[in-house]
Amino acid sequence: MIAGEIFYYGVNRFFEQIMSKVDTSKSPEVRLRIFVDAALETIAENRDFFKLYLEFMTKDADSPSVKKMATTFYDRYTETLKEIIQEGIRSGEFRDVDAEKLARAIYFLSIGVLFARYAMKLDFDVQEQSNFQITSILESIKC
Repeated sequence: MIAGEIFYYGVNRFFEQIMSKVDTSKSPEVRLRIFVDAALETIAENRDFFKLYLEFMTKDADSPSVKKMATTFYDRYTETLKEIIQEGIRSGEFRDVDAEKLARAIYFLSIGVLFARYAMKLDFDVQEQSNFQITSILESIKC
């Protein structure tokens, strides 16, 4: 399936681009912010791939192969976030929260920004909105 191969290639490239910007010597708070910012930036730089991603998600949402592709992206994104959050909890930088649920919340907010960027006529700055979202989340979990 050519579309599937393109999708998996795009997902791998997306995560390579993001993770190259996430400096592991930085604090979990900084890494979390960089990860979310880099994801939005990478999405903007790879507009065609993410338009295809949205098209797959909306057009063939009931297809097992599309669900598998979407789940692959979701799993990688939320697992990375969860690891950063757990490190912040262990280091005492973040209060003890459910890292998995918080990772999902950040993912769903990110997908909302992705959808807004490509599917709507917006009267606000997407980057500014994303920054507000992650700042609000970080403020709520910092010790």
